Amino acid sequence: MKYLWKGSLVEKEEMQIDFNDRGYQFGDGIYEFVRVYNGKLFALEEHLDRFENSARLLDMNMGYSREEIRGFFEQMVEANGLDSGNVYMQITRGDGKPRNHNYPPVEEQNPVISGCVAHYYRPDEKIANGVKAILYPDLRWQMCNAKSLNLLPNCMAIAEGKKRGADKAILYRNGYVTEERAGNVVIVKNGQIFTTPDSNEILPGITKNLVLKICRENHLPFEERKFTLQELMEADEVIVTDTKTECCPVIQIEDKVIGNGKRGPVTELLDEKYKELIVAQCGEVM
Repeated sequence: MKYLWKGSLVEKEEMQIDFNDRGYQFGDGIYEFVRVYNGKLFALEEHLDRFENSARLLDMNMGYSREEIRGFFEQMVEANGLDSGNVYMQITRGDGKPRNHNYPPVEEQNPVISGCVAHYYRPDEKIANGVKAILYPDLRWQMCNAKSLNLLPNCMAIAEGKKRGADKAILYRNGYVTEERAGNVVIVKNGQIFTTPDSNEILPGITKNLVLKICRENHLPFEERKFTLQELMEADEVIVTDTKTECCPVIQIEDKVIGNGKRGPVTELLDEKYKELIVAQCGEVM
């Protein structure tokens, strides 16, 4: 496998992480995770928009132009013969300076870019048959709209989920659902679709925003507003939207079966329309 390291494609053994890299010491960095179908990057421009926005929110110098970063994503796909899977890329604020909480001004930062790929196919079984989820308190900071490397609360949430036989961990704060630990949450009640609006409390999900685009184009009623844990548990359908599992139905939360325990009609329609978006950009989905 070829890795991206400081702007070059290298073997893993050639990557030498500086002890003083701010990403290593402080989680001081940002990342993106882009899905690949048929050797083509899906929704790349939307991911690049979010990458740049995360850098702005965190006062970070990305070190490369948008065109250069786009080229790195494309090179990673080609160099690794990636047919289906994802490209992961991160940028830390820099290395080479002694550990110090105070970071340098933007123009003096020495960012470090790196990346890797993973090969896998679309998780058809989960998308068709649904998954189980747990509820977990949202322990994250108040800048969740920046896609930063600070993911320990997310890791703790899914670790607890796996202990309890669940694939998803739905986060909540003050009685309201925020998002899933690696995606956004959509609920359906009486044919109406609800999802939490973008704010500093959640990550602006690429998949969620594509789903809302589908809703607009197909005249599906939806509303962006906060919803409670009670509304979540009483929903007819619950969906987690994320880059890897797309529009994934949640058929059970804790001990509560959602709907009839199967993927609902709205979820099925959104999945069908989402696949059409993929096909339009990348060709038939395997």
